[in-house]
Amino acid sequence: MIQDARILVVDDIASNRFILITHLKKQGFSNIIQAENGRQALDLLQKDRFDIVLLDVMMPEVDGFEVLEKMKADENLRNIPVIMITALDDMDSTVKCIESGAEDYLLKPFNAVLLQARVKACLEKKHLRDVEREYLRLYDSATGLPNRDLFLNRLADELRRWHRHPSLFSVILIRLGRYQMIIDGLGQKAGDAFLDAQGRRLKNLLPFSALLARLGHNEFAVIFNDLDHAADGNAWAQKIHQNLEQSLQIMDHEISGSIQIGLAYSPTGYKSPEDMLRDAGLAANQVGQKSGFQIFDVVMHKQAIKRLELESELKLALAQGQFLLYYQPIVTIDTGKIIGFEALVRWRHPEKGMVSPDDFIPLAEETGLIVPMGTWILEEACRQAAIWIAKLGDKHRMTMGVNVSAHQFSEINFMDTVKNALNKAQLHGSRLKLELTETALIDKPERIKQVLDEVRELNIKTALDDFGTGYCSLSYLHLFPFDTLKIDQVFVRHIDTQPKNREIVHSTITLAHRLGMDVIAEGIETEKEAESLRSMGCEFGQGMLFESPLPAENAEKLLFKNL
Repeated sequence: MIQDARILVVDDIASNRFILITHLKKQGFSNIIQAENGRQALDLLQKDRFDIVLLDVMMPEVDGFEVLEKMKADENLRNIPVIMITALDDMDSTVKCIESGAEDYLLKPFNAVLLQARVKACLEKKHLRDVEREYLRLYDSATGLPNRDLFLNRLADELRRWHRHPSLFSVILIRLGRYQMIIDGLGQKAGDAFLDAQGRRLKNLLPFSALLARLGHNEFAVIFNDLDHAADGNAWAQKIHQNLEQSLQIMDHEISGSIQIGLAYSPTGYKSPEDMLRDAGLAANQVGQKSGFQIFDVVMHKQAIKRLELESELKLALAQGQFLLYYQPIVTIDTGKIIGFEALVRWRHPEKGMVSPDDFIPLAEETGLIVPMGTWILEEACRQAAIWIAKLGDKHRMTMGVNVSAHQFSEINFMDTVKNALNKAQLHGSRLKLELTETALIDKPERIKQVLDEVRELNIKTALDDFGTGYCSLSYLHLFPFDTLKIDQVFVRHIDTQPKNREIVHSTITLAHRLGMDVIAEGIETEKEAESLRSMGCEFGQGMLFESPLPAENAEKLLFKNL
């Protein structure tokens, strides 16, 4: 109630304080504290809680202006409404106070009716502001749903209830794919509309007993309590997935995308809501970039800890130079002559030995470490290529293939990095071939095309790697100026025994040649596979049939033996 408000009256004249306090008590206010100067007022404000301050302007030492200024500068005090008290002939001071953030003013001598009206109005406004702040603290502004803080509070309540009376409940975390892409392409307004539409879908789908919240960015979460069986939670996850996966019309664009859902169940015995929500998130991570749902198990947590440790070790490895390059030869299928190498990064861990690229490359991509790592790979590969070319002479047209991630291509200074690597190694651009995977083309095709055009100006060759395994549209082969198409080993393997693979590879080779590209087949393991590729007109290949990736010293011996 307003009458319960805690009021601070500040005036250096005792009679003024007495009159104000007397009026306030007659109006039903009883919780009133007084201060006889500005310094005392500031001390009281720091020690105690007040709902409103009645503050005299003219006081010795620390006047009302200074008190107001210090209150507005203090995060804990700035929202307390202040009514300035001033003399009738001091309106300039009154205007200055209002401009400095005072809520209202009162003139001396005091009018009891005005005093009551203005104090009441200030307290009502403060109450509304407090309600609004509390709402914004606990609810998401874009969707109107409970936010992460409120969700965790309710989840803590559920866990306390579970520890008293164990019953089955679940947390479902929902991650919306393409949200950032919508913002990048159509703007924040479209992103908010997408979130709001998906939030409304969820609200309409879920039972009244479920708590739905938006956690932030592209994530929602739901608490399902009093489940009879785990299958019930799984069924809800399936319903949510089917519902949200349907396309939406946002700003005249039809939008659909992947939905990653993770579930965590109460019998795991969680003590903190953050842990349960974390595990639901870990389960959603297991879905990857695809669409679907996963249920958390303890192995996922162990894997997450392992990844954190690996990330720390990865940063250290980069700083300490634990990486090295292996080189796999690329040969002419007809003659077996080496025409180049692909540089492949390896991690020689001081304790674990050689760490598989499958374990650290995805993590480097995820953390952004792929950019500095990629710079080192590019410089080292160019340096090694320059050494071999100097020994071979200009007649041998050997090239060095280097894999480049989408993260690197997106870097604004990527071309400077490439030029710097070539200049440091004294290597001509025509001896370098940059390899991109299909997935790199999907994210920012305009940026990729611009960089590829700049690459061509330096006579650097380009290759589309792992063709057929990503999401690449055939139209991209027309759009992007690649020199080489690399067919993934998935299609090359058993090409001599599987007619479907043979047809895919044959049509791909034909298409590449029509577009002016040469073709490298990856993962060739048998002579029969090589013979099949040769008969289809595939010029080049790499794989275990010819040689596995080798350290620089061994690769050099192979190169000169192959002359």
